[in-house]
Amino acid sequence: MRIGDALHQARQQLEAAGVPDALREAELLLAACLRRERAWVLAHREKPLSGRNQRRLMHWLARRVRREPLAYITHRRWFYGIEFYVARGVLIPRPETELLVEVFLCWARGYANGGVLVDAGTGSGCVAAACLLNAPCWQGIGIDRSRRALRIAMRNRARLGLSDRWLLLQGDWLTALCPLSTDAVLANPPYILPQEWAHLEPEITHYEPKRALLLPRADPLRPYRQLIRQASVVLKPGGLLALETSPTLVEAVHTMLVQHGYREIQVQADLAGHPRVVSALRQAIG
Repeated sequence: MRIGDALHQARQQLEAAGVPDALREAELLLAACLRRERAWVLAHREKPLSGRNQRRLMHWLARRVRREPLAYITHRRWFYGIEFYVARGVLIPRPETELLVEVFLCWARGYANGGVLVDAGTGSGCVAAACLLNAPCWQGIGIDRSRRALRIAMRNRARLGLSDRWLLLQGDWLTALCPLSTDAVLANPPYILPQEWAHLEPEITHYEPKRALLLPRADPLRPYRQLIRQASVVLKPGGLLALETSPTLVEAVHTMLVQHGYREIQVQADLAGHPRVVSALRQAIG
């Protein structure tokens, strides 16, 4: 079987399964299978596919037909120009979350000597790692309640050479930290409302960690209330709190920040023009 034939068959199966953008998905799947770039695959359609690679492709294709996300199959996901290891148990890094990194890096320019940033609910560690690799004077702390997530973050920490600058802790948001111990807190808490869950793609609802995505039905704003309150304790005066959220929650998050005395509250839109990241500074003491 040639690469071109494999692409054609993969595309047909993915289309039949209802996978969006089936051609691109087939190309990416085959590229990962061959450990090549997508452009190489497209330029070598006549090249034969070995039996071993055919078997791997068929196995991966069967998983993708069941709507398992490509990133979980290949264990690869690019975020902020960095390749991360991902697996089930952590959210798949999304392009809109890169805005959280941008907000931090823009603010951190005023800290020539660096500081300590905290990534609350670190998951794969993509946010903390992207920040630390682009702000070499900073130290990082990643916190997650999931041991499985922390194991994945540890793997990325080692791969990216950040073991001496990035501490990983198991905990619930910021409860493990001491008062006035950090300069910046970043978080991507759950932001999907219960009534929105049924309308999402099966790649999300069947495979990604529900606890990291879905807001509690009884008190949807609880994660934000906890983070905003806890950050007001652990942040140093003038420290940054930046939260990714959904457009439907931005106003409520803004109101809570005002109520807790934060200042210089800003809302940043993602590339699609949707309000996505709310940031604020902790008030000074006295």
